[in-house]
Amino acid sequence: MNICRLKPEFVEPLALALFEEWHDFAPWSSLDKIRAYYAQCLNGDDLPLAFAAVDNEGRLMGSAALKRFDMECFPEYEYWLGDVFVLPQFRGLGVGRQLVSFCLDKARELGLPHLFLYPAAAFVVAAFAAALFGGLECDIVIGNQAGSCFT
Repeated sequence: MNICRLKPEFVEPLALALFEEWHDFAPWSSLDKIRAYYAQCLNGDDLPLAFAAVDNEGRLMGSAALKRFDMECFPEYEYWLGDVFVLPQFRGLGVGRQLVSFCLDKARELGLPHLFLYPAAAFVVAAFAAALFGGLECDIVIGNQAGSCFT
């Protein structure tokens, strides 16, 4: 497996998979919005930055992103790890954990002073917590407004 910047050819399959699984949540309820978001991720070296896990045959396995001001209901939190998603056929292989680890390393490389997470999966919380020992200040945001406060 290789983790790299998201490539244009992965946007459509990723958008379709995200929409299929998460369409009940505001940021994922429109294919056009998902496509527009990932087009923004492809545009330069500023946040948001999306990363893709790719298998040895070049197939998309999953993705994750570093972004700014991810949730409207938490305007005081600037830098986020988000959009961690593993395609169903690749779950249980450690792809998500590796994506989170890669993003945490990238956040350190970019000099992000603090990183927030609104967790959707236990492995994300575990990998994020492990980063505390790697010198990156991390916080997990817990709330009950998921789906209504994402930007």
